[in-house]
Amino acid sequence: MNGWPATIGAAAGLALGAAGSPITKQLSSRPAQIVSSWWFGAIVTSLVLAILAWRLGFKGELVIYAFVVALGVPLSIIDWLEHRLPRIVVVPQLVGAALGLALICVARSDPGPGVRALWTMLVGAGFYLLLAVLVEGGVGSGDVGLAAVVGLVTGWSGWTELAGAVVLASLIALSLLLVPRFRASRAVPFGPCLLAGMTAMIAVAA
Repeated sequence: MNGWPATIGAAAGLALGAAGSPITKQLSSRPAQIVSSWWFGAIVTSLVLAILAWRLGFKGELVIYAFVVALGVPLSIIDWLEHRLPRIVVVPQLVGAALGLALICVARSDPGPGVRALWTMLVGAGFYLLLAVLVEGGVGSGDVGLAAVVGLVTGWSGWTELAGAVVLASLIALSLLLVPRFRASRAVPFGPCLLAGMTAMIAVAA
């Protein structure tokens, strides 16, 4: 595959990342942090979308993934800084992804991937809801909501992708415990871990 999809994905990522920076500034209590700056979000979004565009090419799914990533980067930054995932962003992210994938199902006259995605969404959210009950204070409602998003998006490709995203997210979370800041508090931001696992599995499955 030539480099045009990756180039266009990178350019779109810069624009979307810059456009999403106000979300971080408005919802974060630490807007002065470097990771809260517009250019940081733009660069991260650009890199992620360049990889996804290179792997997928110009497919309808890429638009959905770009939407999820564009909101996912501010969510990850806020979670990294403050250990919370604002529902005011997670809910539109979930609804938008679901509507987008539903439109693809209608356009292709193939409801199979959409039905599977709904089931994986419920399983992903249910798994993290169980963790929230079992691990008091370790997993919040925002994590459950984001797990639903990850389940929906990865489930579009298959059950294996959902399992891989959860396992990879768990491994990343465990590795973060080696960081002094997180080791001391025993509180790990699951948002960036989930989104990293989702992105990796989408790229691999493409």
